[in-house]
Amino acid sequence: MFDAIILMAGKGERTGLSFNKILYKVNNKPLFQYSLETFLKSPFCHQVVLVVSKTDEKEVKNLINDLPNVKLTIGGNHRQDSVQAGIALCEEKIVLIHDAARPLLDLKSVDKVYQETLKNQAAVLATPTIDTIINSELGYNALKREHLWNVQTPQGVNLDAYRLASKQAYKEGYYASDDISLMVKYLNIKPVIVPGSSQNIKVTSKYDLEYIEYLLGRS
Repeated sequence: MFDAIILMAGKGERTGLSFNKILYKVNNKPLFQYSLETFLKSPFCHQVVLVVSKTDEKEVKNLINDLPNVKLTIGGNHRQDSVQAGIALCEEKIVLIHDAARPLLDLKSVDKVYQETLKNQAAVLATPTIDTIINSELGYNALKREHLWNVQTPQGVNLDAYRLASKQAYKEGYYASDDISLMVKYLNIKPVIVPGSSQNIKVTSKYDLEYIEYLLGRS
């Protein structure tokens, strides 16, 4: 079994909305609810922890309407702080950490990340990079595309291992851009890459909102 953490405490200012993008409704359903429902459909899901901002707490509470196996907690200033708040409520050995701004997560991907994390302590959903990526620091230095991946969520972690890595990171004042990086840096754990879907996009702009509406309108 696993616990899921859905991160919802950001502001999403680049979407141009006057409110948190995870509350934006498509087909009369807020964005965060799509991935929440996906996790709850998994037979391996023990509970879901929603990490929200204090500003959105009341509204989110009303929207989930006392759903069983769903908890709420308040996030922090940084992603890592919000993950830590969610981790504090987790009970299972495996935890899957997901961005609420990725509503098109599918159940098959959830279960694959869970199974790989169970075997390897860490796993991450990602898609192969199709564009040419250059490192401009060294001029026009094209990186080898076959080794490049676009990291998505969920990212799966062993609860005890993550807590150990996180404790060391806070001691050093180190903040990573994603969840798996802490385990790589402090425990030398190599995560398994689980091939994901190109449709599992993260909503960051007004265009993304329009694209999500199109994709969900087709389903």
